[in-house]
Amino acid sequence: MKGKVSLVLLAVFLSMGLLFAQGAKEPASSGPVEITFWSLFTGGDGEFFDAMVKEYNESQNKVVMKNDTVKFDNYYTKLTTALAAGNAPDVIVVHQGNMLPYVQNGSLLALNDYVDAEVLADFQEAPLSGCISDGKIYSLPLDVHPIVMYYNKDLMAQAGITKVPQTAQEFIDASLAVQKATGKWGLAIDNTTGVYKAYTLTRLFMSMLAQQGGSLLNADNTKANFSNAAGERALVWLQDLVHTYKVNPNELDYDAAMNVFKMGDAAFYFNGVWATGTLEQSGLNFGAAPLPGIMGDEPWAWAGSHTLAVPVQKNQDPRKVEAAVDFIEWMTGHGELWAKAGQIPTRKSVTEKAEFKALPYRADYAAAAAYALETPRTPAWEEIYGTMSDMLEEAVTKKLPAKQALANMEKKINGIIASY
Repeated sequence: MKGKVSLVLLAVFLSMGLLFAQGAKEPASSGPVEITFWSLFTGGDGEFFDAMVKEYNESQNKVVMKNDTVKFDNYYTKLTTALAAGNAPDVIVVHQGNMLPYVQNGSLLALNDYVDAEVLADFQEAPLSGCISDGKIYSLPLDVHPIVMYYNKDLMAQAGITKVPQTAQEFIDASLAVQKATGKWGLAIDNTTGVYKAYTLTRLFMSMLAQQGGSLLNADNTKANFSNAAGERALVWLQDLVHTYKVNPNELDYDAAMNVFKMGDAAFYFNGVWATGTLEQSGLNFGAAPLPGIMGDEPWAWAGSHTLAVPVQKNQDPRKVEAAVDFIEWMTGHGELWAKAGQIPTRKSVTEKAEFKALPYRADYAAAAAYALETPRTPAWEEIYGTMSDMLEEAVTKKLPAKQALANMEKKINGIIASY
């Protein structure tokens, strides 16, 4: 009898223990969901991003985002390792051009079942399409950062130029007029490697190919597609600015090009939207606009894009996935805050906000998002990008025969693609 009583008491105590244990877990399931993020944004960008995270956390009480900054140089190495181990943060940033390998190895969660159709319809088509693979959405674009055109209003006025150039010939004519009237450079296109590779040449070259209805690679990204009339026209124009008309300095690196324009020594300048903040601080009387259709009617422009994605985890927590998507939707839906860093929002509703329209310059080039040129979807892209920049640098600065230079570039790029 005594033994039976002891067993009953033991059962009661065990039940009470179970109830207490369940009670201890309850606040975790009903309280805020804590999610994590690695940010590669530093400097001015980082300050704006951190402020957005803080505002998100204060805007609601269901999710708490913990943000940790990782240096850009180490970001993708650290991220790749974490994704492979299944223990990456709950939300990650992936450049659209770097996304494909992670999609192919199954590291990113498809978001189709988590994002409302109404939210998806609010995105600009061009940047969103770069986040979709085989009909599945693997990230959402936080921004678009295309190459745009900056122009010096004072130099244009001194040269009697009343219309911002739009075509290849108009840029030549306006540059010659500026040079004659002021002694300044017409253009400041960086064309050699200094701190950075000559990426501007590749960005412009890609843009001008697209403006002529062409592309850097073929439709399925298996071969180069620029050793043709469109490629020759684009390359010859870049060469002629330096060697024939002499309106653009030769062997000008990225930092020098920025300084030439910033100091008021060039009329026209092409760079990404990220240059806006630096130029604003210079006191220069300048304007900004989408890259014109230099070689065609449609103003296609190279563009990068920071996208936000949800990694596949060893133990995927549905509550964290929903919280991560909530964070991503909020961040993209408040792009007017991110636009302060110079970036173009990807949500149509954001570009209609008074806060965005009140920002100087940003609204002037926001239309570029509709013509953002998607990065070719190939795992070889990073190597192609760097190699193209090096070979275009040589072709422009040394004025190599265009047809032969393009043929050599195609052969090299085809070899790179075949090696992947």
